[in-house]
Amino acid sequence: MRYQQNKAQSAEFLRLALPLMASQEAALHPVSYALWYEHVAGINPELSEVLAARLNEQLPLREKDVHEFYSRYILPTDREVLERLCEKLRTYLEEVAQASATVATETGRFGRTLERSNLRLAEPLTLESVRAVVAELTAETRVMQGNAQAASEQLELQTAEVRRLTSELEQARAEALLDPLTGLKNRRGVERAVAELDGIEGAALLIADIDHFKAINDTHGHLLGDRALAAIGRILHENIKRRDLVGRWGGEEFAILLLRTPLKGAEAVAEQIRAAVESLQIRKPDGTKLEGCITVSLGIAVAEDRDGFEDLIRRADEALYRAKRDGRNRVRALEHSRELDSNNRQ
Repeated sequence: MRYQQNKAQSAEFLRLALPLMASQEAALHPVSYALWYEHVAGINPELSEVLAARLNEQLPLREKDVHEFYSRYILPTDREVLERLCEKLRTYLEEVAQASATVATETGRFGRTLERSNLRLAEPLTLESVRAVVAELTAETRVMQGNAQAASEQLELQTAEVRRLTSELEQARAEALLDPLTGLKNRRGVERAVAELDGIEGAALLIADIDHFKAINDTHGHLLGDRALAAIGRILHENIKRRDLVGRWGGEEFAILLLRTPLKGAEAVAEQIRAAVESLQIRKPDGTKLEGCITVSLGIAVAEDRDGFEDLIRRADEALYRAKRDGRNRVRALEHSRELDSNNRQ
């Protein structure tokens, strides 16, 4: 297990971590808490060295810093967990193979006994010789039954253990690719899913960014900011088809890859998302509702022939910049790469 502290120890680490989290620019969310918890618990020396340097230099962590450090210093440990689970799985598979080999050996021995008994029965028989053959077959049958029963029970136990390890492996793999606040894929999860596609030709990428997110946190508190992120995550999940990909790209940015979707269709989805976010009602810590202050800007890029995912991101980012420059809370699209090339020459 990654965290083995008892309740009293974890409560003390919580007390130590909270003021460190509060002094940063990043929001107070589970990813940030994971950094400072591992730091004060002394279980991640590499991370502690980096965080101590930032504290000494009085450089508060921004949202992007938090996610960068999490990906660099905590996710690799998650990969170590996966490797350990895989090693356990390999061990149990070897034991299953060994048990099968044992059964095969015993079966061969029993077969030889049957052949020997058959030959003896072909010889001139006496009552005593028949009794001897029967006694040997009875004894060997009991041994075979006992070995088969033991092997069967061992195989059942090992099968159950393999199933448990497989479940743990899948859970650990999924958690390493998910954003804990929104439940969406994290950046690594999106990139992994894109890498598993046959290609992105004909796809549209939306990059959504919450407008003035730092001001929202500063004015209304990080708890409300976290609620806004979670609510937007739900909106994206509800507006995206099962075949498409959606994830928290980092900080207050989200990425949505719409497969086999033309520009008009992508613009319609983006507008649905923008309008749904604008109408959000977020409950403040005092119980009152905040309405109309959370908005998003969205940039759209459509994949061209031979486009890689990085090319699509670059154009979607440029479209997002246009949406911000034009007043925020709006959708802008960059359909062709030549539009970006033209802007870069200006």
